[in-house]
Amino acid sequence: MTTRMNGPLAIAACGLLAVSLTAGGQNARRDQADARLPASVTVSRKPRAKIIDGYRAMARLARQHGRIDRQLDVDEMSFADLRSTLVREGVVDDGWGFIPMAGLKRDVLAYMAASYLDIRPGLLTSIFGMTRRYSYREMHHRGLMVQGQPRQVVSGSELLSVLTRVAAEVDRRDPDRQ
Repeated sequence: MTTRMNGPLAIAACGLLAVSLTAGGQNARRDQADARLPASVTVSRKPRAKIIDGYRAMARLARQHGRIDRQLDVDEMSFADLRSTLVREGVVDDGWGFIPMAGLKRDVLAYMAASYLDIRPGLLTSIFGMTRRYSYREMHHRGLMVQGQPRQVVSGSELLSVLTRVAAEVDRRDPDRQ
């Protein structure tokens, strides 16, 4: 009885091995192809954007607008370097202690975008300072962010959508920049 079972088991094991090797090879080819894609395409495919994705995208935008050195290779910068660059620009709060792989929440993205645009909303903000909560409300009010829960993690496509609107707002404010 064991001899009769060994044959089909061996065939099944070889089949599983072949399928797993083939699937692994396809992923490797896909990963190599994805590495050649623009960073924006890679980010847009993410169902959950990370803090580092938001920092890197914001730094790219600042470089594009000439707010930071155009020679900086944002894609190769460490998280600490990205953070310090954005803190100097006033886009990121110096007190934030986010880890790079944490999810990027709407209110954090709103704060970065509002700071980038130098939006100072309302009386309460002038008294208590800029907060992520009020930044989100103001960005939503201005139509730069879609409605949703402020503490919800954004997708990669939502991150890029917001930054596209921010870039359009900068270009609208300064038509000579285009």
